[in-house]
Amino acid sequence: MTSPINRIEYEAMLFGRHLVMLPAGRSRRKGGRLDQSAYTLLSLLDAGGPASLSELAVATGLDVSTLNRQTAALRRAGLAERFEDPEGGQARKLRLSDDGRRVLTEEREASQALLADLLADWPEQDRTDLAELLGRYNRVIEDRSGRHWPRP
Repeated sequence: MTSPINRIEYEAMLFGRHLVMLPAGRSRRKGGRLDQSAYTLLSLLDAGGPASLSELAVATGLDVSTLNRQTAALRRAGLAERFEDPEGGQARKLRLSDDGRRVLTEEREASQALLADLLADWPEQDRTDLAELLGRYNRVIEDRSGRHWPRP
């Protein structure tokens, strides 16, 4: 018999794969503009507010050079903008542009509509329980890693 840990590990791998692949490959929605890394970074800026590359590195666990490439792509696409730290810090900060906020909202709504469709036949309590368990699972990872993700 397969242990719960074996099943959780396998199902978590599949869950991550399905979220990236649905509904249209790299994009979260057909005709969408955001790949998974862009969606994640824009969501982080949306929930946590403006951040420097070093602050993003702490939150994501990615190195600054990787984040520099990813945020440069966001800026080139007009989805984020850099600005001087209003508190006088040395580092420049990154924030969502108006277009970035609009695109993120569209992609999030499309993603949520897809999830609502996939879980339409589930009882409300099952959907509530899944949301609670996923949040609990993520908070344990955040506590262990020391990298807490802001929540709206």
